Amino acid sequence: MEGPLSKWTNYVNGWQYRWFVLDNNSGLISYYTSKDKMKKGSRRGCFSLKGAIIGIDDQDDSTFTIRVQDRTFHFQAQDKEERERWVEALELCVKKLHQPIRRMELSLPGGDRQGPSLEQRMKEMEVYYHILEEQVQTVMAMANATDEAQQLRLTAKTLLESLRQCIDMVKKTAENVDNTSSQGSEEEDVRPKGEVKQQEDRKEADPPMPQAQAPLFLVTAQVEGAGHKAKGDDVITGQSDELFHSGSSDESSDEFFDADTVLEPPPPTVLTSPSVSVPAAEGDPDDVEEDDELQEQDDASGGVAANKSVIMHMLSQVRVGVDLTKIVLPTFILEKRSLLEMYAEFFAHPDVFASIADKSDPRDRMIAIIRYYLSAFHSARKGAIAKKPYNPILGEVFRCYWDLPNQEAAPCEESGKKLVEQGPVPYARYNSVTFLAEQVSHHPPVSGFYAECPSKRMYVNGSFWTKSKFLGLSLGVNFIGSVKLHLLDYDEVYEANLPSAYARSILTVPWMEMGGKCVISCAKTGYSADIDFQCKPFYGGKKHQVVALLNHVSEKKPFMKVEGEWNGVMYMEHPNGDKEVFVDTLTLPTIRKKKKKLDAQESEESQVIWRDVTSALRNRDIQAATAAKHAVENQQRAEARKRQETGEEWKQRYFELEGEEWMFKTPLNARLAQV
Repeated sequence: MEGPLSKWTNYVNGWQYRWFVLDNNSGLISYYTSKDKMKKGSRRGCFSLKGAIIGIDDQDDSTFTIRVQDRTFHFQAQDKEERERWVEALELCVKKLHQPIRRMELSLPGGDRQGPSLEQRMKEMEVYYHILEEQVQTVMAMANATDEAQQLRLTAKTLLESLRQCIDMVKKTAENVDNTSSQGSEEEDVRPKGEVKQQEDRKEADPPMPQAQAPLFLVTAQVEGAGHKAKGDDVITGQSDELFHSGSSDESSDEFFDADTVLEPPPPTVLTSPSVSVPAAEGDPDDVEEDDELQEQDDASGGVAANKSVIMHMLSQVRVGVDLTKIVLPTFILEKRSLLEMYAEFFAHPDVFASIADKSDPRDRMIAIIRYYLSAFHSARKGAIAKKPYNPILGEVFRCYWDLPNQEAAPCEESGKKLVEQGPVPYARYNSVTFLAEQVSHHPPVSGFYAECPSKRMYVNGSFWTKSKFLGLSLGVNFIGSVKLHLLDYDEVYEANLPSAYARSILTVPWMEMGGKCVISCAKTGYSADIDFQCKPFYGGKKHQVVALLNHVSEKKPFMKVEGEWNGVMYMEHPNGDKEVFVDTLTLPTIRKKKKKLDAQESEESQVIWRDVTSALRNRDIQAATAAKHAVENQQRAEARKRQETGEEWKQRYFELEGEEWMFKTPLNARLAQV
């Protein structure tokens, strides 16, 4: 396959047009400054696809990446269809390179040979020799005047001389073979004329510079001072540990790897807000405990780096863009909680959530909702490294509650106690924020969740199912569904969706970012907000950026703009240009949730189901964690088979399906109507 693509060079030159040629037999990509240069054999550079991983950008449908030997190369096609053609061809080529090497069949000169001629192979040997020669010169220029460097110079010189002798011997042998062949053909050519013409046509059609797998002697070594690069493009081999830049072009350095990519990046710094404990109140049950602050912080130590070969093998089995819902991921990338518990962390600022109902003006309520929404995402992440929560099993439940800080218990009559006892967390208080989630479906994997604050007469109902996607160098998770906030005192309903989540750099130190456009709207008041979670571009830009525009149907322009880092500081900008801090998640304290002690929880609750997996992960016993995880999954399969055999239909415990939404069976408004 061949055709034009743009490739990222550097921050100065940006995207550059190149003509690319993919050799499916050897797995080598060659590129030229133009198609005419390709016809003339003036190659700009080449690299091998051996061990490569192809990736796509879920936010841009025309770009894709190739990762080889711990470096990432970025390309841009003209449109989505052209990108798909290249990605498919590249994946097939990479897959072919993974297959066992077949025995080569040699044919005598003059036979019906398939592939490049000996003459073309000789030209290619010369190219690779000059590439190696330039690379050796680059190493020598960076070496210091030590005995080791002198020995390296001597070894390199001997290697080059030996290779030169080998090439010259091959050339001489080829000339003798050509002379013998030509003498025989002068006497009599017994081949059919059609066959002779076909071979001559193939010879004329052969490109001046065929593409082939780089020979084994093109092995480069990692050197210090890699910032010093020779002119030209990258030449990448399947065996290299570090890449050099070489070529014969007079153009300036033509790098096109991600400048942010390093071989072993340090773990990302975790900036977490303080955690606040709300003292137990009189009358709290003895079997209720507060989350341990140490348990909230997920382990940021290794896993991926130590098990890179496992990750590489797994990635080689899946195609870019494939749904990962049914793919079994290795245990060491799991974090120590269920997805249902992760949803609960969106209410880790219960005071910010409850304050929405205190605003008397609808515009102030909309601003308060945006403040709560934008401050909710950072608390759902535990630790520096992006990890995957447990997939909830069908019927799994998680429940907890938060006591509002710096508030006395709200006066509660008998009717208020009854509201709580019939609610999602019967042992909570009247002015607590309570939460309950249930895994209501397995195919697709749908989670329903419900939260309320009875004293504020407000509740939230939502249901989402996740769709995972493999993007080559990252994983994407789309949250499909919606969540609705009900403010009963104002008869208002606010509907919102969630952004997608991405685990980036999955081969080194994975980190998480949010991306996608979200909308929050209220039909009654006419207020809405357009929120854009922006993924970091590979060239420039910042991580974790978010921009929110607050609108009203009666106004042509947004009446407020909020921007900043969703896991840092966000600023609000008024129409007159004034700015002020909107929310600072680095100083905004999270409130520790309260729940039943593990021994007092029911058998279908998340922490009971996954207790053995969590315990093994805390002890860093991956083998035991994997065995415990398999035990949970096998039990779920056995129960599913039993229901199928008996014809029993699964019944949800706390949620019921209304249209396309899963609704909590006894929401706050329904219970208030019965009091």
